[in-house]
Amino acid sequence: MATARRRYCRHCRQPLRATMRADALYCGPACRAAARRSRRYWMKVFAVDLAAARGLQDRIGRHCPVCGRWFVPGVGVRRDARYDRPACRTAAWRARRRRRSPAQPLREAVTESAAVTDTGTPARG
Repeated sequence: MATARRRYCRHCRQPLRATMRADALYCGPACRAAARRSRRYWMKVFAVDLAAARGLQDRIGRHCPVCGRWFVPGVGVRRDARYDRPACRTAAWRARRRRRSPAQPLREAVTESAAVTDTGTPARG
């Protein structure tokens, strides 16, 4: 009688339970999802390396407007990222806030619902 070969999860390398399906590759949904994220990440990294080797970095990457560092959106940051890290995003926001005109004084407008009647009680609207 042949002994069953021990199988392992393709992501975490833990042994698969004996009760799992014969065609199971991962120990559970969390490992399946993590493996997919890892594959997607490494495919992007490979594409970046290939583009860099061919001299096409400017087509897939951009420079951060704050620090000037070159980065690839979608690899470690969102695909539509303008800044390479949160510190640059915060610095840009603070610079925009400083450039804004000083705050306008609050107007003392009273809405109808907040108006007061002759008797001193709030009006119902």
